[in-house]
Amino acid sequence: MRCEGLKPRPHLAPEIAERVLEAKAQGAPIEALGFNCAPPEDILKALQAIEASGHGLRLRQAKIRLAAYANCNDRKAVHDAGFDVQKFKVAGPIRVREDLKGSGYVQWCHEFIRAGAKYCGGCCGCTPVEIQELSQTLLETDGSTNTCPTTPLQDDAEKLRAENEASVSTVASETDMRSSLGGLAFSRSA
Repeated sequence: MRCEGLKPRPHLAPEIAERVLEAKAQGAPIEALGFNCAPPEDILKALQAIEASGHGLRLRQAKIRLAAYANCNDRKAVHDAGFDVQKFKVAGPIRVREDLKGSGYVQWCHEFIRAGAKYCGGCCGCTPVEIQELSQTLLETDGSTNTCPTTPLQDDAEKLRAENEASVSTVASETDMRSSLGGLAFSRSA
């Protein structure tokens, strides 16, 4: 959610939620309201604005779930250049933000879930490594081994996993896979 000048506008999320609720009330088959391809800070602010405005409860009552798929790349230079295709190369190569590599992004995902997201994953710059770690932290039952603080999250972990079991998708930027993918083991419950 950005204005024409590419300034973040996460505080407008309740207005979008209201429009989604109106469309659902008029018969649109809406199941989710998602925020993606934005920095995690903007997505968290959008989710928090929805909860603070009371729209989170209204969305849940309408059976509309929230989704969060943040962009892990450092997009500041691109946005500062005005996201003009001609200026794109001037902004330099796009790289994953250092603070979002590995567990850094997984911690943001836990924040998204605590803020009301029921669907959570990654957009640009997120790899299967982070998605696997997110899955593992959601399935852990012993909070002492969890690198991300837990709250009622553990109660919803199995339900969330079942709902999202088939929705793992990600794109890695350039060759920045951050670890060998050969050791990944995604499992499905029977």
